[in-house]
Amino acid sequence: MDTSAPWRALEAPETGQTDAPAKRSGSTVFLVTTAAAVVLAIVSLAAVAFVELGPSGRVEVVSGPAASGSPGPPAQMLVVQVAGAVLRPGVFSLPPGSRVADAIRAAGGYSPDVDPRQAETKLNLAAKLQDAELVSVPRLGDGYGTAPPAGTTSGLLNLNTAPAEQLDTLPGIGPATATKIITSRGERPFASVDDLVTRKLVTASTLAKFRDQVTVG
Repeated sequence: MDTSAPWRALEAPETGQTDAPAKRSGSTVFLVTTAAAVVLAIVSLAAVAFVELGPSGRVEVVSGPAASGSPGPPAQMLVVQVAGAVLRPGVFSLPPGSRVADAIRAAGGYSPDVDPRQAETKLNLAAKLQDAELVSVPRLGDGYGTAPPAGTTSGLLNLNTAPAEQLDTLPGIGPATATKIITSRGERPFASVDDLVTRKLVTASTLAKFRDQVTVG
């Protein structure tokens, strides 16, 4: 090297200097790869659930897939009317699956003027309630041991003449079924209590609950 020309020494590369660009290139690739992985992870998390920062500074999930096993909407309540010999007659809301006994209990239980024998024969305390059903608890003097009221024959309920409120007192018969019975007998009087089944107004098992309480006169 010509020492008399010092500017030439500055142009000469130093030993190992040629490897630096390669090292810097490798570092750049690593950084780009790492950044891409971070971005991909953020996008994946955003697809699972949308989050926002609450007023307190904590992150709250505001949308996304429902948690496994989360409870569904509450079941619709049954609305029934309890009348007759109870302490608090009225309309009550009861949970699905409630029984006639639950409705009477909600109405305060039997009142002192209840006819226990009629209540035992006419009410099925274990029967499940239906929405809009009427539970009528018989009072003393309403039937047993007294003169038969209008619509009855010899103490039995006449399916061809009994009004809706008396048909409602039969086990398993609610306001809707009582209306169907009255409509059906208006088209053609019942010749037998079994007509209730043949005309598909009640099932055979329901008729068995009150067969001995009705007649066609």
